Amino acid sequence: MLKFLSQRASLKTVVTRLFILALSALLYACGSPESDPPASGAEIVVSIGPVALIAREIAGDEVPVRQLVRGGDPHHYAPRIADRMAMENAQLVIWMGPAMESVLARQMSLLPADRQLGLLEAGGYEFDGAEEDDPHLWLRPRNAAVMAAHIATRLSELNPGHADAYRTRARDFSRAMANLQKVQDRALWAYRDVPIVSTHKAYGQFFGPAGVKVESLGGSASHQHGARAMLEKSETLSAEKHVDNMGREVVRGCLFGEVPANDRDRQTAAHLNLGYQALDPLGTALPAGADYRQLMEQLLADARLCLARVPDRGR
Repeated sequence: MLKFLSQRASLKTVVTRLFILALSALLYACGSPESDPPASGAEIVVSIGPVALIAREIAGDEVPVRQLVRGGDPHHYAPRIADRMAMENAQLVIWMGPAMESVLARQMSLLPADRQLGLLEAGGYEFDGAEEDDPHLWLRPRNAAVMAAHIATRLSELNPGHADAYRTRARDFSRAMANLQKVQDRALWAYRDVPIVSTHKAYGQFFGPAGVKVESLGGSASHQHGARAMLEKSETLSAEKHVDNMGREVVRGCLFGEVPANDRDRQTAAHLNLGYQALDPLGTALPAGADYRQLMEQLLADARLCLARVPDRGR
């Protein structure tokens, strides 16, 4: 009798478990999600921080974004084994292009064309006030909006069920960038006649839309300050020191480098009678969870640390 009751209890347990499994499967099948989930291997891999910020604006919570270059020079970045595996398994790999990530180009050549997006090659950008071969497109909010549109288009092709969401976010981002561009241009417009120098070709996209011309000490990101370039700048910019009526030293303009600040750039600025400020165009010091707007606001705030030392020419 006890054996029979034990067998009956076991049978009841099995039937209960089968019922729960069947009910779970039925509930899953009858669910009505708003859209299909992203494709398998849905992670997006991006090269640099600013592109990651823009990609997250468009991808939302549907697709995770993995950033490759963290704290290093993107021109010389070579992916590690884990990075290469992530790129091979990613739904989409987004980078600027060989002009920005020259070493990464070798690995990108191994990926199928339909699984990568080179933003420089995608086109449609503004270059007024910047050199045509300047790859730092994200430093102009209107160009960031173009980048976002390219990303939304590719993600819509890969995940049609989320296409409307991607396009809506790209449209909202574009509107926000138009307003941000106006704010940035108004803040920089007053310095259009102030000598602005960069340690290499980087900030034309940031200052150019406001009519501020940026002179470059070098044509590459290696910060090699040639003697000839320094002499040419010395002839253009007086080395004479200036003080205000309080006896404080003022500067005629600004030299902008990249973080971290270094003595070589400080000495170059002093030689040219310029103020010096290191900027962070890659957003390496931004707090976790920061967005693209915060990147641009921080750049503007840091630039003003030097620009504020330039005397008002109207006085």
